[in-house]
Amino acid sequence: MCELVCSMKKHGEFNSAISRITTIISIEDGFYLPIFCFQCDDYPCGQVCPSGAISRENGVVRVDEEKCIGCRMCLLACPFGAMNFYSEGGYAINCDTCDGDPECIKFCYPKALSFRETELSMHHKKKSLAERLKNIYGEKQEMLD
Repeated sequence: MCELVCSMKKHGEFNSAISRITTIISIEDGFYLPIFCFQCDDYPCGQVCPSGAISRENGVVRVDEEKCIGCRMCLLACPFGAMNFYSEGGYAINCDTCDGDPECIKFCYPKALSFRETELSMHHKKKSLAERLKNIYGEKQEMLD
């Protein structure tokens, strides 16, 4: 639902392929992991952008659609796979938090998503997510061994 709401808000159509939030689903475990821009302090996506289309303004990483040349280097540089590409427009897209009022959260009926101002440094958030993923995939690997 969050993917569809996002694509409608940003592009005027229900199409999860152009959403700025993606959900990784593990049906076996009943686990859903939303992937969205973490608004990294160092924003590697912007550091590799050859056209300077990605900037950080007021704590939010933004893509300037007019400057983006569609090279997709930012997709490769994002450590969380949170960047996406809007093929029809020919530019990169990412979550810009809907300017502090994320649409996806309004329609998340199980209330699995929430929006909070940064309480922890990005380093701690990244580390926490990495540890969660390691635990999830580590358990699966043990089961396979």
